[in-house]
Amino acid sequence: MIVPMKKYSFLVYHKEYFRFLEDIQGLGVVHIIEKESGEIENEELREKYLKIQQIEQTVKYLEKRQIEFQEAESKKDGLNVLAEVKDMQQDKEHYLQKLGALQKELKTLEPWGNFSWSNIDKLKEAGISVKFFTCPTRKFIEEYKESLPVEEINEINGHIYFVLFEKVGAASDLDAEELHLPDKTYNKLNEQVTEINEIIEKIDSVLDKFAAQYIPALVKTKTELSNQLSFDKVILSTTKEAEEKLMILEGWVPDDKEEDLESFLKKTGVYFESEKPTIEDKIPIKLKNNKFARLFEVIGDLYSRPSYKELDLTPYFAPFYLLFFGFCLGDAGYGLIITLAGLIMLFKAKKDSKDLFRLVSLLGVSTIIFGIIGGTFFGINLYEIRFGLYAHFADKFDAQKKSINDHLFTLSLVFGAIQIIFGMFVKILNEIKMFNWKWAIGTIGWLIIILGIISLMILSKTGVSPELLAIVKWSVIVLGFSGAFLFNNPERNIFANIGGGIWDAYNMATGIMGDLLSYIRLFALGISSAILGYVFNSLAVEFAPENIIGKILVMTIILLFGHGLNLFMAALGSFVHPVRLTFVEFYKNAGFIGGGVKYSPFNKKNSK
Repeated sequence: MIVPMKKYSFLVYHKEYFRFLEDIQGLGVVHIIEKESGEIENEELREKYLKIQQIEQTVKYLEKRQIEFQEAESKKDGLNVLAEVKDMQQDKEHYLQKLGALQKELKTLEPWGNFSWSNIDKLKEAGISVKFFTCPTRKFIEEYKESLPVEEINEINGHIYFVLFEKVGAASDLDAEELHLPDKTYNKLNEQVTEINEIIEKIDSVLDKFAAQYIPALVKTKTELSNQLSFDKVILSTTKEAEEKLMILEGWVPDDKEEDLESFLKKTGVYFESEKPTIEDKIPIKLKNNKFARLFEVIGDLYSRPSYKELDLTPYFAPFYLLFFGFCLGDAGYGLIITLAGLIMLFKAKKDSKDLFRLVSLLGVSTIIFGIIGGTFFGINLYEIRFGLYAHFADKFDAQKKSINDHLFTLSLVFGAIQIIFGMFVKILNEIKMFNWKWAIGTIGWLIIILGIISLMILSKTGVSPELLAIVKWSVIVLGFSGAFLFNNPERNIFANIGGGIWDAYNMATGIMGDLLSYIRLFALGISSAILGYVFNSLAVEFAPENIIGKILVMTIILLFGHGLNLFMAALGSFVHPVRLTFVEFYKNAGFIGGGVKYSPFNKKNSK
């Protein structure tokens, strides 16, 4: 649900304003109404944003070194640590580039070994030039050795490396590539490479020390800058009146924090006014859901928070998303891995991350359940191998001339129909909440028509009396068609409503059918991951050698790689496609508007 908000206006004398802001920041309940352009135009804010980003990047860089924390002997300021790390990163990058260039020169000189350039210079002074050539071994003509002053130096990877001695200024026509070597010896280049590697090692050693000792200093400085930034943004959002003697600040406070705020304001004596929000206000959204639905708020935030005037759809889509994820992945073995991974991370995670891993564990449990229903365990089809009770169900399906996949296909459509119809119920509640019951008549009419048609189809197969069928049919016609075609918009006349109803009928006929078919993806993703798992199992058996050690080794490699890849791809698809069904099919049928801004109170961040 969406927590109700109240708008507060504070009037503070300028000399008391900074202390008031510090107290408000410490209280941490007011979402400040910011000016639209103040933040963008302020250079000081941009610099603080930049510093915060640089510190975040530096912390990640040092954390990747995976050095165990050690208590620092002397405390360093976070900004000094940032500057020193930045300098070391630049130095290291410079030496790495230099090292790359030297290694490239070494590779060029490697076939020629260590020779003295001074001897080659002496030959040149004597009128003899030395040229370096290479060509494929098959192209090297042995006659070169007899007819020309050439000397073969090396043969590597099917290429001959040789030198040609000739008079300075002469030009011999050889079917080979002439090379221009670096004017350094191989040994000298090796010495330089060693020196640079030692410098890089020293830089890495200092970086390791920083990673072990100064990450907390960086985090502390980042927190201080973040708090200063929040404070500065509030200052920019302050309206100054009476020759800047009076400061006016506006903000939003949730109902459940209103008592804390007013208790504080009464103690300080600050003048304030509170009012209920209007339609024109841009009201921040704070969600308050039960323990189960709260886990799925992170999913809803990927799209948008609801607008203040509508329903929070999180509790309504949460059970469906949980089912759809398990349906898409549909392998009990994969579900077991996801569940265990979520539980392990749950015990290791920080408090603010625990809900995420609770969600992961729940999704894993859902996958196990659908894996059991579909009879898939790490790509093994339990119906085909007739494992335990699966043999009994396999016989039943054979008698029906169907397979489990036929039932899963039908189940995906049933789930789709249930969510679409449920979405229309939610839309009715949404329309009543946002407007009034008159605006929900059109949706009620269409819901009666859809449920009436389904009821008539079921009743006609159960052998009920024609009189009862007639009552249901005429109830659907009178109630459903009246709502859908005559009273669908309370602001239009009946003739306009009939035209609108016809257009809605076209959209319903095409839209609902398209929406329903979209749910086939639940079945398709589940069957594709099962098939891929089966393929990797088959490959492991097919390519395994006869000897037991080789067999275990090859099968282990193929199974770990194959199922690891399949689990990653299938889990990604199982996350994305239920999200799409939620944000496109369900949100559309539930009349979701969205566009809400997350409630972000002005508070002090903690560096711990």
